[in-house]
Amino acid sequence: MHISKRKASYMLKNGYIPCKDSGKKTRNFRVKLKDVISYLEEMEEHPEKYMLPSGAFSSATPHQHGKGAQRLPVEEFHLWLEDEWFAAPDAMTKRKMAQLTGYSDSAFQGWISTGKLRCVSLYNQSVTAKVWLIDFYCHDGYLIIHKSKKHQKLLNRFFEEYHGETARR
Repeated sequence: MHISKRKASYMLKNGYIPCKDSGKKTRNFRVKLKDVISYLEEMEEHPEKYMLPSGAFSSATPHQHGKGAQRLPVEEFHLWLEDEWFAAPDAMTKRKMAQLTGYSDSAFQGWISTGKLRCVSLYNQSVTAKVWLIDFYCHDGYLIIHKSKKHQKLLNRFFEEYHGETARR
């Protein structure tokens, strides 16, 4: 398995693998072998927890990763979204999803065409189950680089509540 320097640096800075940062410019991370092994084992069992932004480590386009990048606690976010979108219909057209999320109909069509978002055809319209939209938001949707304002606000509220809950535990 090969991991580029840029990807390894991102993973260490964002807590994917526990490490100590000396603050030096080079050779600044100290990592225990057992932590790397446990990361690899955990990644095999639960790859959705360790999904990284698509194309972010390609040399084709330089990306800037803010220090605020956070790993998404998938199960907790899934449950939170079920509560948050409780009043939304169980089946939605692209237009209804666009109203709920702030993304365009064409963005949803692209995600449906690439297989990232499931849908069925009903009366000549693409219809997506609310559960499928929640699954998308918990996985591929979290990796969207340019998120809609509604999506950003939703994530901010979730992380505020989630960190408040974990701090009280």
